[in-house]
Amino acid sequence: MSKFQLALSDNDGEEDNPEDPPERSTWRELKFAEHLGGLVAERLSGVLPGPPDHLHNPDYSAVARRMDQVLGDIEEGGDAIVHVLSHGLILQGDDLGIVATDSLPSDHRHVARTTFRIHNFLTDAYTCSGRILLLLDVCHSGAGIDWTRKITFPDRRAFVIAACPSNEQAWEGRFSQAVSDVLKGVAQGHNEIHPSERFLRLTWFKDAVHKRVRQLCTDAGHPVQEVVSSDLYGLVTQFLPNPWFREDPAEVLGLNNYWDLQEFIVGSVHPSLDVNHYMSRASGRETTQQAQLTCHFSGREAELERIRDWLENGAEEGATLCVVTGSPGVGKSALLGVVVCCAHPQLAKGLKPVMQSIPKKLRPDPRSRVAAVHARGMALSQVVEAVAAQLDLPLPPGGWTAQKLVDAVAGLAEEPLIVMDALDEATESVQITVELLLPLANRENRGGGRRRACQLMVGVRPYWDKLPQLAEAAGDARQSLINLDAVDRVGLRDALDSYIDDMLSDTDTYLTRGEERRRVAQRAAERIESRAEGGEFLKAQLSVRYLEAAAPMTENELERALSGLPLTFAALLETQLSEERTHPWARPVLATLAFSAGSGMPAEAIADVAPEFHPRKARPTRADIRSALDHVAFYLRHDVDPTYGTTLYRLFHQELVDHLHRHPRSGPGPSAGSLADGSEGGSGAGPVTAS
Repeated sequence: MSKFQLALSDNDGEEDNPEDPPERSTWRELKFAEHLGGLVAERLSGVLPGPPDHLHNPDYSAVARRMDQVLGDIEEGGDAIVHVLSHGLILQGDDLGIVATDSLPSDHRHVARTTFRIHNFLTDAYTCSGRILLLLDVCHSGAGIDWTRKITFPDRRAFVIAACPSNEQAWEGRFSQAVSDVLKGVAQGHNEIHPSERFLRLTWFKDAVHKRVRQLCTDAGHPVQEVVSSDLYGLVTQFLPNPWFREDPAEVLGLNNYWDLQEFIVGSVHPSLDVNHYMSRASGRETTQQAQLTCHFSGREAELERIRDWLENGAEEGATLCVVTGSPGVGKSALLGVVVCCAHPQLAKGLKPVMQSIPKKLRPDPRSRVAAVHARGMALSQVVEAVAAQLDLPLPPGGWTAQKLVDAVAGLAEEPLIVMDALDEATESVQITVELLLPLANRENRGGGRRRACQLMVGVRPYWDKLPQLAEAAGDARQSLINLDAVDRVGLRDALDSYIDDMLSDTDTYLTRGEERRRVAQRAAERIESRAEGGEFLKAQLSVRYLEAAAPMTENELERALSGLPLTFAALLETQLSEERTHPWARPVLATLAFSAGSGMPAEAIADVAPEFHPRKARPTRADIRSALDHVAFYLRHDVDPTYGTTLYRLFHQELVDHLHRHPRSGPGPSAGSLADGSEGGSGAGPVTAS
């Protein structure tokens, strides 16, 4: 609302100060309100299914009728979003009043009768089946959230994002401007909302609006205005659809040009199953975006055969637990990826052309119930909920606990297969082991015909000082412990040879050069096996990129290519960064990620930090950051922020982190050649290492 019947006149002798507190005996005209109100309505129409109504300068009765209509619309279900831009005041009882065009002055004893009372509205909303989101751009708007705190979260029907705390003022419609700007960025795809997210997380939306309000205040030279809100965390707060959501997993994962996934029904596979993680590892590619209708998984035949035997015959001896361990990059996730893609009923169907590349005698048969969890960064409660959801277990009274899940799994008519990768990278790996995995492994189903609750397969690095209980359980004679570090070097070299040959055969460079390709693969495999220390298959994967570009033809050219073959991740990185047309923001972006922590950093945060590593301290545009992330995508892994739903980026190996800590900026530093044999030392094992 912009005009008020009892507004101050322009000739009242007072200086017109737009930052003057608006709480008066009369209401000052808000000249910006008409434009900003229409702008917010326009931006909302860009993400909502239908265009929103825009009421400009309604009187009190019109406001009351419209809000009653909103309550009627959500009485039996559905959602509503209401944006308010006007004057606000605190009424008796700490209620928030919204001023209409004909509201009485704030010093009038009947002012409450002509201002719309938010407390009453929220009370009425509580009786509805649907939900409502209030975006309040009025003074003291934080008072509108106080009442929502009295309602337990599952029963809450109303959620509030307010322009300021209850004891402060809102200025110049900056909150509405920020809401408009954030929604515009979402529509244009600037904000890195992950395509698997059906809705914008309100936690992210509120923080994005707050950040934009701060910037608007700073640009205007005025004190910062704090945006506040009710509790917004949880799936129940699904109001704003993500316009970039993609339901087809082929689109989400970038597979539509490569794998035939038409039979893969996304609704059949729970979102907590990290499809991208397991499919990329099983295919032998660094990312599913390069995956084709072949599987380059190579080697580990003996280990796969052991796993298949354990899956098929373990019930006879009650063997429950299979632990796959080994150093970073040795292939733990590849083995688990093959098991998940073959055993999961939906994945096995959708990925049949890929999995047929693995010999039939080594492929596990599909199971009716499979749960697969990529545990990196997860707490015990998240793992429990993910397993329960994938097994389609009914929610028990009071919610899930680890013990309730163990009981529910043991009570299933048919034992499930539960696969957990990257246990050591979980935030609560010890709790997950002690409270969930070991009880599952030790549980016997005495009331039925089964001798065990489930079959449990775990991928973990050999950090046994941290997880001694798991090491003891895996060492039991009845269980299975597969140590991928204990490997026959000749067998490893042959497997690397086959792997590199297969990978090169998919390139245009070597498509018609069979004899040369086999020679290159053999020599490269010998060099990698003899010089590398851990992570041989991952380094072979990286080396294929180098060999494809080098394309040796003669024996001398082959020797030169092999002598410069990057055997460290740092060497490969420097090889690309030293190319003539390298991206100007590639190194600053990579250096920023090297200094990040946890599951990674969103693009917006990367843009804030990257100037520190730019030679001229320049500031990148959004387009600069997106282009740089695409340019260095090979070195990145992605996660979805569990709170905000945005894409998080991180480096895929600790060696890259260590190298960029030493050399974060362009300039004099080690050459790719000096790094080729690992002269900086170590294989870079650590918490972000791909495995």
